[in-house]
Amino acid sequence: MSNFFKSDQVQENLQDIFSTYQRIASVTSKLPSMSKKEKLNHIDECKGLIDKQKTFYFRLSLAAKEDPEAADMRVRIDALSSAFGYRDLSECMEAMVMTLEQAAQAEIDRD
Repeated sequence: MSNFFKSDQVQENLQDIFSTYQRIASVTSKLPSMSKKEKLNHIDECKGLIDKQKTFYFRLSLAAKEDPEAADMRVRIDALSSAFGYRDLSECMEAMVMTLEQAAQAEIDRD
């Protein structure tokens, strides 16, 4: 394992991202029965997860300049993003945030 992925901070960040994802995923199926406030909170939590992922991707991108395993991971992540029509993961995450903001606005306008 590369120095980047061995880092305690990186391991903590990855665990936090995974835990946040699990928490969000566990309530997503309840979305139809949630109140407006709960739905808006869920959207905010999703945006928070994306922020954590953005920060990790930025750190990965910096590490990729010197760490071959980080560089390989970034290439694979960007290839997956490209398969969905995005330049890289940053562009994909920006599109997700816009979608979440539109969903939040639609929920607010529902009154």
